[in-house]
Amino acid sequence: MDSRVAGSASYVNNDGKSSDIIRQRPTPSLRSTHTVESTLDPHVEQRLLRKLDWRIVPWIFILYFLSVEDRVNVGFSFTMNKQQGHDLATTAHLSAQQNNIGLGLFYVAYIVFEVPSNLIMANVNPAYWIARIMITWSIVTCCMAVISQAWHFYILRFLLGVFEAGFWPGIAYYTTLWYRPEEISSRIGIMYLAGPASGAFGGLISAGIQLIDMRGNLYGWQWLFLISGLLSLVFGIATLFVLPAKPGQSKGFLTEEEARQVQQRIDFGRLEKLQDDNNNGKLNKTTLLMRDLRNLKTQLLDYKVWLFCVLYFTPVMAATSLGYFLPKIVQQIGTYDSIQVSLLSIPPYVFGGLMVFIVTRLSDRFRDRGWFIIGMCITSFVGFVILSFANSVGARYFGLMVVAGGTYPTVPLSMAWTANSKEDAVAVASATGIVSSVANFGALICTFALYSGWEADAPHYVGSNMVIGGAMLLAALSAGFLKFKLNHLNGMIDSGIKVGNGGRDYRYLL
Repeated sequence: MDSRVAGSASYVNNDGKSSDIIRQRPTPSLRSTHTVESTLDPHVEQRLLRKLDWRIVPWIFILYFLSVEDRVNVGFSFTMNKQQGHDLATTAHLSAQQNNIGLGLFYVAYIVFEVPSNLIMANVNPAYWIARIMITWSIVTCCMAVISQAWHFYILRFLLGVFEAGFWPGIAYYTTLWYRPEEISSRIGIMYLAGPASGAFGGLISAGIQLIDMRGNLYGWQWLFLISGLLSLVFGIATLFVLPAKPGQSKGFLTEEEARQVQQRIDFGRLEKLQDDNNNGKLNKTTLLMRDLRNLKTQLLDYKVWLFCVLYFTPVMAATSLGYFLPKIVQQIGTYDSIQVSLLSIPPYVFGGLMVFIVTRLSDRFRDRGWFIIGMCITSFVGFVILSFANSVGARYFGLMVVAGGTYPTVPLSMAWTANSKEDAVAVASATGIVSSVANFGALICTFALYSGWEADAPHYVGSNMVIGGAMLLAALSAGFLKFKLNHLNGMIDSGIKVGNGGRDYRYLL
């Protein structure tokens, strides 16, 4: 039932200018909440949500698990069978500097191709695009088993970045097609659990694969790339048949009534905008391109997008340090052989994953992003301090656990908050692409300038730890400022004023 009445209001755009317009103003009862309440029977709605959750969330979890595994396997490849001289660096004659160049080239490609990938995804079947990403990166992962020279490593790492670009922000965009804003954080959080889970299992898998070193005349690290790449390829092909496209294009998954119900429950009528933006059959390619470029320009001029970039930049840098350098950090904490390093790398990932599950669910339950992000950033900073300045091995390892527990939840929370703050499909795709692309500069800095890239900082990496720890405090400040600004905009919306370039008249999630 439509309970809106006509009223006059002002439209305030991002540069602060306003113009008088006539609009449909929601009643205070609707404007006082973040979303329009669903009119579906609660039992029907819960049954529909369960159907979505069991099909979409586990599958995306598996895909993201494999993507992280394929990306960070290189970190384990540099420690596998090191005592026998069979690690990647030794067998391919890679110096520490060449290792960092190869790691960094992945992010160079990722940064360049992130936004274009997301814009394409907003205009095609998103499930097919996710499958395309996965199939192509899997092939590159398999090819990494033939690395024997530095230039092989450079080219394949760059291509891996090209083909994987857009996957993580694409997942965030895809989630907005199926769930309401207050439901997104916990879903993205479960999907992101695959990150620390992949690190944990990666340590276990690399420890096991080291036992088949030189079987079939292949080094352990070659087996690692081949097995993970082929497994990802199988799931990439299966994605074409398993993952549904959009609510209106999922006849094999949803009945017509269920598709209508999904559309009905998407908050504040935003699905109508999503469908209009993606109804490409009525728009020619030139029109679509111009529309996307205008939207991209709008997002680039939106100060909120740049605040989200600052907010997301540091957690990505910290998560990258854990993904690539955690085995090296563990190795430097004590005197361990390569298998012990792999096994001791598991608990921080497990604890980080547990915190992701708990914190993202609490964030959705309390419909709050900012305070949870601030708390996790401060926790991560404390962990870096303990890791850097504690004397005993046990205390430093505890600090590493705290770092993982504070760092990992901030990534899905930040991406969910970015997606929540945009109004239509192309805006979500553009904003998440920009934020993810800029944030990967943090990963680039981490691989080139910190840890193994900062040789004088070894063995305890105090400088690297404190650079990232201090940046986590900057992320906390950014989250606090965003919360303040969005609360101010909510006050304007409650007063009947439309805000933003799209004339937003519903509240932001804080």
